[in-house]
Amino acid sequence: MPATARRNANTVSARSRSIPVVDLNSREGKNILKKINDARECRDDAVVRAVTPILNDVRENGDAALLKYTKRFDGMLLSKTRIPQADIATCARQAPAELKNAIRETARRLRQYHSCQGLQMYKINTPDGELRQAVKALNRVGVYVPGGRTVYPSSVLMNIVPAQSAGVKEIAVVTPPQADGLDAGVAFALNLLDITEVYRVGGAQAIAALAYGTETIAPVDKIVGPGNAYVAAAKRLVYGKVDIDCIAGPSEVVIVADKSAQPRLVALDLLAQAEHGTGDEIAVCIVESKVVAAKIAAAVTKEISASPAKDIFMKLPPHAITIFVTTSRSESLELCDTIAPEHLQLMTETANDDAWHVSNAAAIFIGSDTPVALGDYFLGTNHVLPTGGTARFASPLGVESFQKRVSIAKVSLKGLKSALDIVPTFARAEAFHHHALSVEARGE
Repeated sequence: MPATARRNANTVSARSRSIPVVDLNSREGKNILKKINDARECRDDAVVRAVTPILNDVRENGDAALLKYTKRFDGMLLSKTRIPQADIATCARQAPAELKNAIRETARRLRQYHSCQGLQMYKINTPDGELRQAVKALNRVGVYVPGGRTVYPSSVLMNIVPAQSAGVKEIAVVTPPQADGLDAGVAFALNLLDITEVYRVGGAQAIAALAYGTETIAPVDKIVGPGNAYVAAAKRLVYGKVDIDCIAGPSEVVIVADKSAQPRLVALDLLAQAEHGTGDEIAVCIVESKVVAAKIAAAVTKEISASPAKDIFMKLPPHAITIFVTTSRSESLELCDTIAPEHLQLMTETANDDAWHVSNAAAIFIGSDTPVALGDYFLGTNHVLPTGGTARFASPLGVESFQKRVSIAKVSLKGLKSALDIVPTFARAEAFHHHALSVEARGE
């Protein structure tokens, strides 16, 4: 029997990279699961302390503070932050033809999928009058497009298409300045979506500008889009002044696999989510067979050793890529609900049925032919997803994310009189004297 098939905490090593293979119910399994949960709940107070004065400075000093922090953090001396539309169009023309085609096709699929979303308006006629729910689009939204280790044309599409589908009138985009100018793919996506308000500013200072406004950037109603730890902390701190999509954490995937799954495909899908480079990614595989677990662990080891992203994988903490062995499919799916992952792949013979038994996952990918990467770039579903276990209560970014409900009531005189026995009773029970009088006066 291979060493990886032993009962507890065995590992397969890729030079210095070890892949834990543990029984879920063992002490080692419980310890690793706790490490995963603890890592997801970790909040860096040092980042919050660094971000707070930046937010306050931008709030008080506007554009001057933006330019100061752009010079300090990005090493760029700018006289203005807004990118002229002509410059965006020029950059867009430089995008490779195949990337342009990919962006067009993904935008089309996103529009198609999101066209079925949206809050519903309705009207109810009651004996007292009329009740309605109106749906209003947010007026102005800010989109953060990251520009760190790489650039993200897909992020442009995922954040803007549902906002436009919801009917948002104004969309302002912020993105960290690049020494060689705006990325051609990002520019093409912006141009395709007719976005003309784009600013060369990133980090916490960009979030502050969107939330509080500056002389150049008008404040928004909601901020969406992923960013680094400083961006995430800034979004958390301005929430309440504006709405936000979520506190986007590191990428995570859970894969439930059985003997029907090809170990190499499982390994590649685990590594696809572990390669983002923050160092905090989570890639978990759940199996009910120690033999299957050993094969997948060996496949992960082999892929890491040959990977051009090997250095990224080597820097991940020991628990980041883990294979849990459970005793049954029901226990596997229960573990999925406990983890509540951003992405869940079901690579099992009963994947269709298994999906119905999972409640807590932001996006579910059924079958071995449906890797998460399709959702990132192709399917039309949104890849802006709740992380860190928030899939227990949160949803993917969608049209509803950019809408609000408004309650509308019209009461007849008959309806007002029918309230005379109810409202004053409630109001006086709660010590609100004038609530009662405002209704009683109309019934005199």
